[in-house]
Amino acid sequence: DKFKSLLAGDIGHPEATIGKSTNLGCIDFYPIVSGKKNCCQYIADELGLDLATESVCICDDDNDIEMALACSHTYIPSLTSKSMLGTLRKNGSDFTLTFGPDVGSTAATEAALNSIFNGNDR
Repeated sequence: DKFKSLLAGDIGHPEATIGKSTNLGCIDFYPIVSGKKNCCQYIADELGLDLATESVCICDDDNDIEMALACSHTYIPSLTSKSMLGTLRKNGSDFTLTFGPDVGSTAATEAALNSIFNGNDR
């Protein structure tokens, strides 16, 4: 019961700095200031860029969703989870799939990088 309460955010200090996310069916707990989105935000801030309008990312998994939604555009070289598929369906115009029946993960990652470096990143 305590674990379920922790997951629901019902227990803990009101100023708690612990975040949680799901990755490959497991629950991760971590300091709220860590994580891929926060790392991207830090880099954008240091470069004087707006994360929501001047950044792109490449991702494929549950633990990438927060970052993907924070960036202006996301490239997906593979889909590895149902939650990422659901996120893609809800936010389709902000995502570009770079894989297909004839494109494996390495080629799909290269396709995403080529789109970014060639200025096709919206």
